[in-house]
Amino acid sequence: MKHLLVSFSLLFLLSCSNKENGGPEIYEAGFKIIQTKDTTRIYKQNTDTSDYLHYRPLDIDVWYPATVSPGDTSLYFRDILGLLENRANYYTASNLGNGITQQIAHYFSQTLNCSDSTKVLNFRTASHKNANPVDRKFPLVIYLSAFNGMSYENFNLFEELAKKGFVVASISSIGRFPGDMTMQNEDLMEQVYDAIAALENLKGNSNIDFTKIGIIGYSWGGLSGSIAASKISNVSCLVSLDGSEFHHYGKEKEENANFEDIKNGTNFKNLSLSVPYLRLESSPVTKEEDSIYNFTKNLSSERYLFSVDSVQHEDFSCLPQLVKLSGGCEPNHHFKTISKLAICFLEEKLKKGNSFTKAIKAELKNNTIRKNTFME
Repeated sequence: MKHLLVSFSLLFLLSCSNKENGGPEIYEAGFKIIQTKDTTRIYKQNTDTSDYLHYRPLDIDVWYPATVSPGDTSLYFRDILGLLENRANYYTASNLGNGITQQIAHYFSQTLNCSDSTKVLNFRTASHKNANPVDRKFPLVIYLSAFNGMSYENFNLFEELAKKGFVVASISSIGRFPGDMTMQNEDLMEQVYDAIAALENLKGNSNIDFTKIGIIGYSWGGLSGSIAASKISNVSCLVSLDGSEFHHYGKEKEENANFEDIKNGTNFKNLSLSVPYLRLESSPVTKEEDSIYNFTKNLSSERYLFSVDSVQHEDFSCLPQLVKLSGGCEPNHHFKTISKLAICFLEEKLKKGNSFTKAIKAELKNNTIRKNTFME
């Protein structure tokens, strides 16, 4: 957990459709934490059940459509970022995370040369903790985090999904004890099994329509999400945000060897997905590489591959915009484009309609994205 990658997103209003123009009702975003264990897996080896880390711990962060009462208040960014500090200590049985909340906020503001740690931490989110859920069933979106990323790295995307009538269960990127994710197959599968265990835990939730499930994965989470999609029933679509399922072979021999182990392993070797697939990726950069693993060979259904104009890998979170907004600096449009397309895709595939088809036409016309045909 000491190398956790944290990425966050800006509070904005996405508009595939809304109640004012005849679209679906807009809700408030509720947020709750489910703390549980997967007793089918041992987390801390050479321990017995008296050790609280003996079984695999699991934190499921859930955003959902809610009805907010006058007494409900939304969380500050410090409340969400503070989860990192608490969980780093818990998963490692140490004080490793002490002080990391303030340190990260300071690093963000200094790196982006905007805002300061106080303004960043006091940024008001749209997440209302433990607000009353709307009494009806909604499609489920399972989100898998980036390499060593925490489950709230794209919390604002989750808020927007909740407002539009989705329940989001977000899964951290946590490997074997003491929690650091590696690029080895065994750690990759821990994240996949966490997603499966989270789904089992949620099955008693009366507000989820388990016949309509979508998966989103960012970076490393795109790779683990593709495997999870092959193991979970009723998955209707898969979204990859610059996912690692397209591996770039280059100078990093150990990374290449790890991907080969994953590719040739039992969970990936015969992987064939028959659900619609959307990949949004960063703009090509000049770098030395031998080849790219073409993940489209694992797809037997419709697929959509687009590069987002002038976007780097880190732009698939909205941390830069969050910091800039808190400091009064001008944000860019990149994450808004990415999130709009992802949400419209989920709406079209899980709720029907043609919102994604319309959004793609508009973005292509505006030259904010371009279709990738070299992988077809």
